[in-house]
Amino acid sequence: MAVPMNALAQSDVCRGLSDAEIRTIHALSEEVRAVAGQALFREGDAGDALFLVLSGELEVLKRDREGKDRPIATVTTGAVLGEMSLVQQSARSATVSASSDAVLLKIPAPRFQGLLGQDAVAALKVVRNVAKVLSQRLARLDQRVVDLLAQADGSRHEELSEFQKVLQNWSF
Repeated sequence: MAVPMNALAQSDVCRGLSDAEIRTIHALSEEVRAVAGQALFREGDAGDALFLVLSGELEVLKRDREGKDRPIATVTTGAVLGEMSLVQQSARSATVSASSDAVLLKIPAPRFQGLLGQDAVAALKVVRNVAKVLSQRLARLDQRVVDLLAQADGSRHEELSEFQKVLQNWSF
């Protein structure tokens, strides 16, 4: 089954791209299917691709201090995962597992990096949109810390205050 271009065109990472630019990004992509219970990628794996959820539900898990995976988010159709891997190939920051059968569009980072190396406008616009997505997530995180600070007391308040100071060093 061919990956539908309209799903790509409607995604946050392709917002504002022309039809020709969408076709350029679409040409890099491939369809991936995951069955319920299957890990799409694991925390610590090499970040090698961006994924757009076309259908299904996936759970995002983060390893705690004891080494146990803790659910931190559930994502569904339209969600973007692994966007940082298009910009830098660092290790995955979380594990993503399919909660149900899922179909995803995969944009492999090496293909995207090749396009970016050519200064292709489509790739530059995607990077701009990735920055917007990350910025929005960071703003939500900042607000969540502020909300938790308002509810916290004692040592928890001190811990959250320290965390907020860390965020203030790089998010404005």
